[in-house]
Amino acid sequence: MRFGEIMLKNRALLLLLAAVISTAVIGIYLFLVSGDKKAVMATTDKYIQAVMNRDFDAVYDLNAASRKQVAFILKGHGADKEELLKRAYNEQKALFDSAEEAFNSKAAWAEKSTLFQGMSYRILNVTMERDIDNPSAFFRKRVNAIVEVEVEYRKKEESPVYKGRSIRKAVCLIKLIHSKNITKAVRYIAIDDKWLFKGITVRDADVVYW
Repeated sequence: MRFGEIMLKNRALLLLLAAVISTAVIGIYLFLVSGDKKAVMATTDKYIQAVMNRDFDAVYDLNAASRKQVAFILKGHGADKEELLKRAYNEQKALFDSAEEAFNSKAAWAEKSTLFQGMSYRILNVTMERDIDNPSAFFRKRVNAIVEVEVEYRKKEESPVYKGRSIRKAVCLIKLIHSKNITKAVRYIAIDDKWLFKGITVRDADVVYW
Protein backbone atom coordinates (compact mmCIF):
# COMPACT_ATOMS: atom_id res chain seq x y z
CA MET A 1 0.00 0.00 0.00
CA ARG A 2 1.37 3.33 -1.00
CA PHE A 3 2.16 6.05 1.53
CA GLY A 4 -0.54 8.39 0.13
CA GLU A 5 -3.25 5.75 0.57
CA ILE A 6 -2.17 5.10 4.16
CA MET A 7 -2.34 8.81 4.93
CA LEU A 8 -5.83 9.10 3.43
CA LYS A 9 -7.08 6.13 5.47
CA ASN A 10 -5.56 7.52 8.66
CA ARG A 11 -7.14 10.89 7.98
CA ALA A 12 -10.52 9.28 7.38
CA LEU A 13 -10.23 7.36 10.65
CA LEU A 14 -9.31 10.54 12.54
CA LEU A 15 -12.28 12.40 11.06
CA LEU A 16 -14.60 9.52 11.97
CA LEU A 17 -13.22 9.44 15.51
CA ALA A 18 -13.64 13.21 15.85
CA ALA A 19 -17.24 12.96 14.63
CA VAL A 20 -18.02 10.18 17.13
CA ILE A 21 -16.48 12.15 20.02
CA SER A 22 -18.29 15.33 18.97
CA THR A 23 -21.62 13.48 18.80
CA ALA A 24 -21.03 11.97 22.24
CA VAL A 25 -20.12 15.36 23.76
CA ILE A 26 -23.21 17.01 22.24
CA GLY A 27 -25.38 14.16 23.51
CA ILE A 28 -24.02 14.47 27.04
CA TYR A 29 -24.42 18.26 26.94
CA LEU A 30 -28.05 18.01 25.78
CA PHE A 31 -28.76 15.45 28.50
CA LEU A 32 -27.28 17.68 31.19
CA VAL A 33 -29.05 20.79 29.88
CA SER A 34 -32.34 18.89 29.79
CA GLY A 35 -31.91 18.01 33.45
CA ASP A 36 -30.93 21.57 34.27
CA LYS A 37 -34.05 22.94 32.55
CA LYS A 38 -36.27 20.84 34.80
CA ALA A 39 -34.39 22.06 37.87
CA VAL A 40 -34.59 25.66 36.62
CA MET A 41 -38.37 25.43 36.13
CA ALA A 42 -38.80 23.91 39.59
CA THR A 43 -36.67 26.63 41.20
CA THR A 44 -38.50 29.39 39.30
CA ASP A 45 -41.86 28.08 40.44
CA LYS A 46 -40.66 27.74 44.03
CA TYR A 47 -39.20 31.25 44.03
CA ILE A 48 -42.33 32.83 42.55
CA GLN A 49 -44.49 31.10 45.16
CA ALA A 50 -42.17 32.21 47.95
CA VAL A 51 -42.28 35.86 46.82
CA MET A 52 -46.05 35.76 46.35
CA ASN A 53 -46.48 34.39 49.88
CA ARG A 54 -43.87 36.83 51.28
CA ASP A 55 -41.96 33.84 52.65
CA PHE A 56 -38.67 35.64 53.13
CA ASP A 57 -36.76 32.63 54.47
CA ALA A 58 -37.43 30.70 51.25
CA VAL A 59 -36.75 33.77 49.10
CA TYR A 60 -33.46 34.47 50.90
CA ASP A 61 -32.33 30.88 50.40
CA LEU A 62 -32.91 31.01 46.62
CA ASN A 63 -31.59 34.51 45.92
CA ALA A 64 -28.17 34.81 44.27
CA ALA A 65 -27.27 38.15 45.89
CA SER A 66 -28.10 36.83 49.35
CA ARG A 67 -26.22 33.57 48.81
CA LYS A 68 -23.19 35.49 47.55
CA GLN A 69 -23.16 37.64 50.69
CA VAL A 70 -23.45 34.53 52.86
CA ALA A 71 -20.60 32.86 50.95
CA PHE A 72 -18.27 35.81 51.59
CA ILE A 73 -19.11 35.79 55.29
CA LEU A 74 -18.49 32.03 55.58
CA LYS A 75 -15.19 32.36 53.71
CA GLY A 76 -13.95 35.00 56.17
CA HIS A 77 -11.71 34.25 59.12
CA GLY A 78 -13.52 36.25 61.81
CA ALA A 79 -14.95 34.60 64.89
CA ASP A 80 -18.25 36.47 64.73
CA LYS A 81 -19.67 34.78 61.61
CA GLU A 82 -22.99 33.97 63.24
CA GLU A 83 -23.50 37.61 64.16
CA LEU A 84 -22.56 38.75 60.65
CA LEU A 85 -24.94 36.23 59.09
CA LYS A 86 -27.75 37.40 61.35
CA ARG A 87 -27.05 41.05 60.53
CA ALA A 88 -26.98 40.35 56.80
CA TYR A 89 -30.29 38.50 57.02
CA ASN A 90 -31.97 41.29 58.97
CA GLU A 91 -30.67 43.98 56.60
CA GLN A 92 -31.97 42.14 53.55
CA LYS A 93 -35.32 41.42 55.20
CA ALA A 94 -35.73 45.12 55.97
CA LEU A 95 -35.03 45.93 52.31
CA PHE A 96 -37.46 43.24 51.19
CA ASP A 97 -40.22 44.50 53.48
CA SER A 98 -39.77 48.09 52.29
CA ALA A 99 -39.33 47.35 48.56
CA GLU A 100 -41.04 49.95 46.38
CA GLU A 101 -44.34 49.11 44.70
CA ALA A 102 -43.53 50.55 41.25
CA PHE A 103 -41.46 48.10 39.21
CA ASN A 104 -37.78 48.93 38.83
CA SER A 105 -35.58 46.07 37.64
CA LYS A 106 -32.48 47.68 39.19
CA ALA A 107 -34.01 48.09 42.65
CA ALA A 108 -33.36 45.66 45.48
CA TRP A 109 -36.01 42.93 45.59
CA ALA A 110 -37.68 44.25 42.41
CA GLU A 111 -39.51 40.94 42.04
CA LYS A 112 -41.72 41.80 45.01
CA SER A 113 -43.51 44.49 42.98
CA THR A 114 -44.53 42.03 40.24
CA LEU A 115 -45.08 38.79 42.14
CA PHE A 116 -47.85 38.84 44.74
CA GLN A 117 -51.13 37.25 45.78
CA GLY A 118 -53.98 37.89 43.35
CA MET A 119 -51.89 37.44 40.21
CA SER A 120 -51.68 34.38 37.99
CA TYR A 121 -48.62 33.14 36.16
CA ARG A 122 -47.48 30.55 33.67
CA ILE A 123 -43.94 29.44 32.81
CA LEU A 124 -43.64 29.63 29.02
CA ASN A 125 -40.08 28.73 28.17
CA VAL A 126 -36.57 28.16 29.51
CA THR A 127 -33.47 29.15 27.55
CA MET A 128 -30.01 28.00 28.64
CA GLU A 129 -27.13 30.27 27.64
CA ARG A 130 -23.36 30.31 28.16
CA ASP A 131 -22.08 32.42 31.02
CA ILE A 132 -19.66 34.53 28.96
CA ASP A 133 -19.39 37.17 31.71
CA ASN A 134 -17.95 34.76 34.23
CA PRO A 135 -14.86 33.03 32.76
CA SER A 136 -13.69 31.86 36.18
CA ALA A 137 -16.86 29.85 36.78
CA PHE A 138 -16.80 26.08 37.13
CA PHE A 139 -16.97 24.44 33.68
CA ARG A 140 -19.92 22.22 34.58
CA LYS A 141 -22.12 25.18 35.44
CA ARG A 142 -20.91 27.89 33.07
CA VAL A 143 -24.50 28.22 31.91
CA ASN A 144 -27.24 30.65 32.95
CA ALA A 145 -30.97 30.29 32.46
CA ILE A 146 -33.56 32.77 31.20
CA VAL A 147 -37.14 31.86 32.09
CA GLU A 148 -40.09 33.45 30.31
CA VAL A 149 -43.03 33.81 32.70
CA GLU A 150 -46.41 35.16 31.66
CA VAL A 151 -48.07 37.13 34.47
CA GLU A 152 -51.60 38.51 34.66
CA TYR A 153 -53.26 40.76 37.24
CA ARG A 154 -56.97 40.59 38.04
CA LYS A 155 -57.53 44.10 39.39
CA LYS A 156 -56.17 47.38 38.09
CA GLU A 157 -55.85 48.88 41.56
CA GLU A 158 -53.61 45.99 42.64
CA SER A 159 -51.52 45.65 39.47
CA PRO A 160 -47.90 46.87 39.35
CA VAL A 161 -46.99 50.20 37.80
CA TYR A 162 -44.53 50.05 34.92
CA LYS A 163 -43.40 53.16 33.08
CA GLY A 164 -46.17 55.13 34.75
CA ARG A 165 -49.02 52.80 33.80
CA SER A 166 -50.73 49.82 35.42
CA ILE A 167 -49.96 46.43 33.90
CA ARG A 168 -52.74 44.00 33.12
CA LYS A 169 -50.62 41.30 31.49
CA ALA A 170 -46.94 40.89 30.65
CA VAL A 171 -44.08 38.48 30.08
CA CYS A 172 -41.33 38.67 32.67
CA LEU A 173 -37.82 37.41 31.98
CA ILE A 174 -36.35 35.81 35.08
CA LYS A 175 -32.62 35.09 35.12
CA LEU A 176 -31.21 32.23 37.16
CA ILE A 177 -27.57 31.34 37.77
CA HIS A 178 -26.09 28.29 39.42
CA SER A 179 -24.89 28.39 43.01
CA LYS A 180 -21.42 27.35 41.84
CA ASN A 181 -21.34 30.49 39.74
CA ILE A 182 -22.09 33.23 42.26
CA THR A 183 -18.51 33.93 43.37
CA LYS A 184 -15.02 32.45 43.51
CA ALA A 185 -15.58 32.12 47.25
CA VAL A 186 -17.68 28.98 46.67
CA ARG A 187 -14.48 27.14 45.73
CA TYR A 188 -13.40 27.22 49.34
CA ILE A 189 -16.64 26.46 51.18
CA ALA A 190 -19.38 23.84 51.05
CA ILE A 191 -22.38 25.09 49.07
CA ASP A 192 -25.62 23.52 47.88
CA ASP A 193 -25.82 22.45 44.24
CA LYS A 194 -28.85 24.42 43.03
CA TRP A 195 -30.16 27.24 40.84
CA LEU A 196 -30.65 30.75 42.22
CA PHE A 197 -32.72 33.78 41.25
CA LYS A 198 -30.55 36.54 39.77
CA GLY A 199 -32.96 39.17 38.44
CA ILE A 200 -36.20 40.02 36.69
CA THR A 201 -37.16 42.30 33.78
CA VAL A 202 -40.34 42.97 31.85
CA ARG A 203 -40.34 42.37 28.11
CA ASP A 204 -41.74 45.61 26.70
CA ALA A 205 -43.16 44.07 23.52
CA ASP A 206 -45.53 41.86 25.53
CA VAL A 207 -46.90 44.38 28.03
CA VAL A 208 -50.67 44.89 28.03
CA TYR A 209 -51.85 47.86 30.11
CA TRP A 210 -55.20 48.47 31.72
